[in-house]
Amino acid sequence: MRIKTLTALRATLLAAPAALAFAGAAEAQSCPKTGGTLTYAYSLEPSALSTIATSAVPVALVATKIYESLLNYEGPSLEPKPGLAESWTISPDKKTYTFKLRPNVKWHDGKPFTAEDVKFSVEKIVKPYHSRGHAYFGELQDIATPDPLTVVFTLKKPVPYFMNVFQAGETPILPAHAFAGVDMSTAASVRGAEIMQKPIGTGPFRFKEWQKGSYIALERNKDYWLAGFPCLDGIIVRMIPDGAARAIAVETGEVDLVPMSGLPEAEVQRLASSPKLETSTAGSEALGPNMWLEVNMREKPLQDLRVRQAISMALNRERIADVIWYGQGKPARGPIVSTGAFFNKSLPAYEYNPAKAGKLLDEAGYPRGAGNIRFKLTQNFLPYGENWVRLAEYVRQELGKIGIPVETKSADLGGWLKTIYTDWNFDLTSTFSHNYSDPSIGVERTFSSAFIKKGATFTNSMGYVNPRVDELFAKAAIETDPAERRKQFDELQEILHHDLPVIFLMEPSYTHVWNKRIHGLITNGISMYSPWAAVWKD
Repeated sequence: MRIKTLTALRATLLAAPAALAFAGAAEAQSCPKTGGTLTYAYSLEPSALSTIATSAVPVALVATKIYESLLNYEGPSLEPKPGLAESWTISPDKKTYTFKLRPNVKWHDGKPFTAEDVKFSVEKIVKPYHSRGHAYFGELQDIATPDPLTVVFTLKKPVPYFMNVFQAGETPILPAHAFAGVDMSTAASVRGAEIMQKPIGTGPFRFKEWQKGSYIALERNKDYWLAGFPCLDGIIVRMIPDGAARAIAVETGEVDLVPMSGLPEAEVQRLASSPKLETSTAGSEALGPNMWLEVNMREKPLQDLRVRQAISMALNRERIADVIWYGQGKPARGPIVSTGAFFNKSLPAYEYNPAKAGKLLDEAGYPRGAGNIRFKLTQNFLPYGENWVRLAEYVRQELGKIGIPVETKSADLGGWLKTIYTDWNFDLTSTFSHNYSDPSIGVERTFSSAFIKKGATFTNSMGYVNPRVDELFAKAAIETDPAERRKQFDELQEILHHDLPVIFLMEPSYTHVWNKRIHGLITNGISMYSPWAAVWKD
């Protein structure tokens, strides 16, 4: 009975995109209706209001309504459309990109937006401090600003994904004048700047107030460059830690939206039949989430491949997907998700074999000792809600069966980020990452040794170093022959599938639940990270 219910729910969610139109403010001539406030709920409070501080989901959800980038994107595959840049040209050798900026764009504090802000943002903020900045702009040679409304990017070599990097959450354009007096040479100083908590953007919504622990309020930007938009008067972000309480809030109309699988899957099942609600997986096609356990490889015993293999074999991925995540996902086979264009279909599924796991631990020199204990580990879990707590308990139980007692540690988002990515003070941690539209954007940052950087969130926390992996990522980042690039990514996947710098677990699917009085949410493959200028409310 339960399997039938899961199958029916999956079919309902997968069918939903066909009934939803991908349309944004750029295509709309006017708002069908103006006014009203959209309230959405999430389990966690953001630790900052800029993806420069961290690209964590609760941060990206709100920051992308305040900040913009040079481009917007349309459809599931992210076709580039004008944003802060109204037009662009690309040189025949694909090494020079010239963007013409919109005139008369103002920052939320009333000061003019110019090409110097773009140059400053990319050179001084995004490239050095965004978790994917090096992947985006590692081949950047120069940024020229011949006039206040022209920006020219010159690359050392062609970058095949360059037109995909100008997303609001990935390359946000920030006001240079807001960093006056800030030491730009250190990540701590930049991420600790006042603008990270009190943002000043060009987007359709302005920051109004933040009542810590309760809500964040954004208000309509009356001076927005797109005349007649945004449609909404404002956005309220409510922090509701309890999943059942979030479900009740959206069911009763207290909130309008719970995005990005912000509801426990049992509640999604219950609410899927509500005539007042839309429940859909549409609008996340370009994200490609991939869930795993990051393994700190700096010390024994986790340096030993046989130990990592044993941990992998002790975990039943089918059970994780079907029971803990209620069927909203599938077992992972490596760093690139199975829906990705570069997925290596020849990768075998990971084996579930606790008995073999025990033998591997014996061979590695970790026999059972007193109390049947081989060695002890700690685990930190991503503080994103109930499923992650259940996953931590499952990991603790299953590793305990093969003689590895696991102590589970919990923290809020800020504490977890510091422990994992600044202090590197962990053994195992559950987390996930997005592939995004290209492996060079979303995958390289986790596995290249160039991304072993303290304080850079969602990067190579494991301390994993493999020169061949580094070489292949470097080649793929500038390879313009699709067939050769596929070969490079195929080999990368084979190496990472074997090396297990993380324990690949599951490819989750995002489910968004919203009240049908809300319209225009689904515009592209990153809809929840889009500006919502054309979203309107009955």
